[in-house]
Amino acid sequence: MRKQRKRGRSRLAALMALVMLLTLAAGCNAGRTSYGENNPQGANGDDNVSAKGQRYPDDGYLGTTYSYPSIPGHRRTVGVRTQTNSMRDAIRDINGVAGANITYQGNDAFVTVNLHPDVQPMDRPRIERQVASVLRFNFPRYTIHVTSTR
Repeated sequence: MRKQRKRGRSRLAALMALVMLLTLAAGCNAGRTSYGENNPQGANGDDNVSAKGQRYPDDGYLGTTYSYPSIPGHRRTVGVRTQTNSMRDAIRDINGVAGANITYQGNDAFVTVNLHPDVQPMDRPRIERQVASVLRFNFPRYTIHVTSTR
């Protein structure tokens, strides 16, 4: 009886190995579409279709640092001067803003907004909130602190 039991286990193991091999072969069928028919032409009917593998550096961006090297907030590609100019450009179109002085301390950005002389004192908080909102949206890595002067 022991020999029959061993024979049954070996048949079961062989059957499982065969199922695993067939599953692996079905997953590696690269020349077919998801419906199983051959696809000698591209999706647009192009005859010259070739698939090339892409190799990207291990930087976490899958090659986007080469196609767009000025990713906002990326310390290695954006210097302080570029970051400051980008912040000034972001708030330039807000009504009442004449300019800005920006300083950094770690992850904090201190923005002093220079207001136009014709801005009413009651409009200062609204302008400060708008500046803070624009900068927090466009530069999320910084904690933005906004004050204003005339």
